[in-house]
Amino acid sequence: MLPTRSMIPNPTRGVRARHVVRQARPRLVPRLQAAAEGKSVVVVGGGWAGFGAAKHLTEQGYDVTLLEASPNPGGLSTGWKTAEGRTVEAGMKGFWYQYVNIFKLLKDLDLPEWPLTDWTTSGFWNPKGLVTEAPVFSKLPRLPALIGQFVHTYPLYWSLSLADRMTMLPFLATFVDFNSSQETFEKYDKMSAWELFKMCGVSKAAYEEFLKPTLLVGLFAPPEQISAAVMLETLYFYAIAHQYDFDVCWPKGTIAETIFTPMVDKITAAGGNVVGNRLVTGLVSDPTTGEISEVQAIDKETGEKLVYKSDAVVFAVGITGFQKLLQATPALAAADDLRLIMNLKAIDVIATRLWFDRKVKTRFPANVLSGFEPKANAGATFFNLSDLQDEYKDEPGTVISSDFYNASALLPLTDEEVIQRVRSHVEKCEPGFKGAELVDSIVLRFPKAVTHFSPGSYPNRPNQKTSIPNLFMAGDWVKGLDHGANGLSQERAYVTGLAAANLVVERLGVGNKAEVLDVEPDEPHIALAKDAIKQARMTAKMFGLSSPLL
Repeated sequence: MLPTRSMIPNPTRGVRARHVVRQARPRLVPRLQAAAEGKSVVVVGGGWAGFGAAKHLTEQGYDVTLLEASPNPGGLSTGWKTAEGRTVEAGMKGFWYQYVNIFKLLKDLDLPEWPLTDWTTSGFWNPKGLVTEAPVFSKLPRLPALIGQFVHTYPLYWSLSLADRMTMLPFLATFVDFNSSQETFEKYDKMSAWELFKMCGVSKAAYEEFLKPTLLVGLFAPPEQISAAVMLETLYFYAIAHQYDFDVCWPKGTIAETIFTPMVDKITAAGGNVVGNRLVTGLVSDPTTGEISEVQAIDKETGEKLVYKSDAVVFAVGITGFQKLLQATPALAAADDLRLIMNLKAIDVIATRLWFDRKVKTRFPANVLSGFEPKANAGATFFNLSDLQDEYKDEPGTVISSDFYNASALLPLTDEEVIQRVRSHVEKCEPGFKGAELVDSIVLRFPKAVTHFSPGSYPNRPNQKTSIPNLFMAGDWVKGLDHGANGLSQERAYVTGLAAANLVVERLGVGNKAEVLDVEPDEPHIALAKDAIKQARMTAKMFGLSSPLL
């Protein structure tokens, strides 16, 4: 069982932000240093993938330099300030039950206090009111997968009729079929999640009130714009494979301060450099070997041009950032597999935070909103940070974090118009906010910031091992990762960072590979069903018959 608040120290409070550029300290791995001397690795991008790769490689004795474009390295978790001077972090990021590698990392960081809440409940809302709620499954008797989820949610409130919920049953059969072979997976990838729901006979109410909002906040796009294969592997990881999988906890402070800063301190303590305000502008490749020998960058503050020698390069940036670099870098543009990345898309996101002048108790600390932005086709969430995060518990008022996904049609709105929308949505769910005075707020816009797993996108996603011999990719959007964490996932991003570090170790021949824990194995009845489907497909193919499934 994963750690809960009763098993670990209380979350950390008041961890100070560090300076931007961390200079190398004496190495903590002298045994490996001699073997790794002269082996330089450049990691481009911070966040879970970049920091994960850099941390392991520095601990193995490599000369690691992590280049991050933001002034305070921390990927998407870099802080901003409100008009009143309050520092905020963009959005809220959950930590689900199967985030086993991240939970292990947090233990290994030896933090003064555990940085996460206990598992929490969640509410699902539409403009008419509550649709349903998600319990804490790990505090309930464990039953076989699917049976447990049904039994423990059956007595809860549902605005959906039992008949509508039962229309989702045929759809569940696809979870044991979609990855029975690579060919089958790619067939599912070519169709949209909406097409699959329609094929399986899911009712309009089940689709509009439950499945669509779930995907809008889980994969940040409506089902008609999402690959059915990615939808299935994401829901299987987060909710279907085991009863406990949907349990989620939240950071009790900013991820940048409570997790990424300690990670950076570990990197620098092992001899690495983490440098902010560095924009990568180009790569130099060896004409004989095709390897990247130098990474070129500029200092965003001074304009100084910089060159970093490299025996290996790990890219841990998003789709949009890599596409910009691809267009400006002949060494990347010459690679057929990397050019396909230009076919990929990204999604617009808006993050907001509101400070109210009064304490308002909410039924759930985490909330999913459906149908509140029908014209924009955007999903939304809101979180009561006064319940979740230490720094806000003693505030005289209530602090709400609310995010919009697939937010393209909302980006042109003024900050005041966005804030008014948030207030309206929150008040419909929690009338106690009506009449509360807003004392501070912030709106953050992130165009093309999040991976869009659109139908047919799988062939264009890169493998971690690229056609450039010493260039490796990391991030939740890469493919070919032999691990159960899928979709838009902090766990997947972190695991790809460890996997990229292992590819560097494998190529350069120095150090040990990072241990990567997989998710909990399939339960026996699920494994049996998967095997039966696989055998049925093989038999049908042998006799030239079509499969009864997709």
